[in-house]
Amino acid sequence: MALAPYPWLEEPAQTLLAMRDRMPNAVLLYGAPGAGLYELALAFSKSLFCLSPHSDGTPCGHCTGCRLAQAGTHPDFKQVLSEAQCARYDVAYEPAENERSDAKKKLSREIRIHQIRVLGDFLSLNANQGGRRVVLVHPADKLRAEAAASLLKSMEEPPEGLIWVLTAEKLDDVLPTIRSRSRLVRVPMPDHEAALAFLKSKKLKKPEEALAMAGGSPLAALEPSADDRLSAKTENAVLEFLRAGPELSVDALVRLYAPDLTLPAFSLLVSRWAHDLMRSALGLEPRYFIDENAAIERLASHTDAKRAAGFCTQALSCRRAADHTLNPKQTVESVLLRYKQIFQ
Repeated sequence: MALAPYPWLEEPAQTLLAMRDRMPNAVLLYGAPGAGLYELALAFSKSLFCLSPHSDGTPCGHCTGCRLAQAGTHPDFKQVLSEAQCARYDVAYEPAENERSDAKKKLSREIRIHQIRVLGDFLSLNANQGGRRVVLVHPADKLRAEAAASLLKSMEEPPEGLIWVLTAEKLDDVLPTIRSRSRLVRVPMPDHEAALAFLKSKKLKKPEEALAMAGGSPLAALEPSADDRLSAKTENAVLEFLRAGPELSVDALVRLYAPDLTLPAFSLLVSRWAHDLMRSALGLEPRYFIDENAAIERLASHTDAKRAAGFCTQALSCRRAADHTLNPKQTVESVLLRYKQIFQ
């Protein structure tokens, strides 16, 4: 039973399998968004319960430990995911005692203190199956400060047989003391040829274009995050404004805003357009909007790479601010007005 869920994860999977006989207390998998961090972390976590692994460390897939792990019912396995990641991967989320249920509430992207505290009984008990216990934390770079401190305390006094499997897209955002207590394993993105071959094997329409729009991540191309998606109508409306460049109508901005025009999705679209504009100003082909080459070349003649790069950075900053209490409509208008200015 192979460990790597995707072809490009074979190397980090082998690194993890080599640890099996002498497991550290904590392993931290890190890599770019869309590299398959969670998928590999989950496969590795489940493999640790195999009672009859093959000589290369891969799980047998048939023993009691493997069957329980694959069914998601192993009593010695716990997952701690942010509320948003729980929804994405269909993992049960346990709210805080005083937390009200609200279908309209935005799902939290952070791991909160109560999610670590509820592990107390699990950490203090012996393994139900008499072997290892595993806790998967995804993503560890989204632990709130108090949750990170609580996790660190548990790592400093590790119960016998307990293994932490952590993931992070931004390694520098993981508490340094948690990093220092973990064995680091880098998870790479596939190269362009491998990513394209993977998408073609999945029969994806226009794989080259989809891969470009996903920033080189085949997983994002197959299943983009809901935060990164706009309806076709809204995306076309934004692109119409971007194509206008210096002719962009300020008065028409009020007609642009739509309910699905989220800041993460808007920022991603606009920053990629700006990136292609910068490339065109440097005499390079567009990376994302391949079919918009003519329009981008026309606009690039009215600006330069430095101004396009500066605007790209600003567009990305509104993506990072998406979790704050901003006025989305005002932010969208501000970004597009700044876009118009780079052509002056």
